[in-house]
Amino acid sequence: NIVVITDPAGVIQYVNPRFSEVTGYSREEAIGRNPRLLKSGHHPLELYVKLWQTITEGRPWRGELLNKTKDGTEFWEQATITPLLDDTGAISNFVAIKEVITERKATEQQMALLNLALDTVHEAAFMVDQSARFYYVNQEGCRSTGYSREELLTMGIGDIDVDFSQEE
Repeated sequence: NIVVITDPAGVIQYVNPRFSEVTGYSREEAIGRNPRLLKSGHHPLELYVKLWQTITEGRPWRGELLNKTKDGTEFWEQATITPLLDDTGAISNFVAIKEVITERKATEQQMALLNLALDTVHEAAFMVDQSARFYYVNQEGCRSTGYSREELLTMGIGDIDVDFSQEE
């Protein structure tokens, strides 16, 4: 995981080696700068306002951010930013723990496109796991079985086809 520690004003005080591996910025290039050096420009200003408001109120913030590396390559990260409090209750630092989720986001996008495509066909489409349990059904599959998508996703093939045998 990437670790970034800032002071209360948001100035980077520490980055771990993984930060440099992912972003291309050396430790020396990052320290003394603001984490916005990674900003991709794809998120609305309101997201950052809400993030800053949350952490400066002393609460952790969790979310996903599309950032960019030093060479401009975009990457997704899931971040948790936690305020650290001193003995008086004042914020002394912010600690960000970030996991790179670029591959997961690409898979989610591909699945969303596949689901959209399958929902537009006029044939029933079902996807089942190794236990013959449904994990996807399109609208036509719902119509043809008479069950809602929510119902079918709690069922398996044997629940709608009494002749089904998993040994087949």
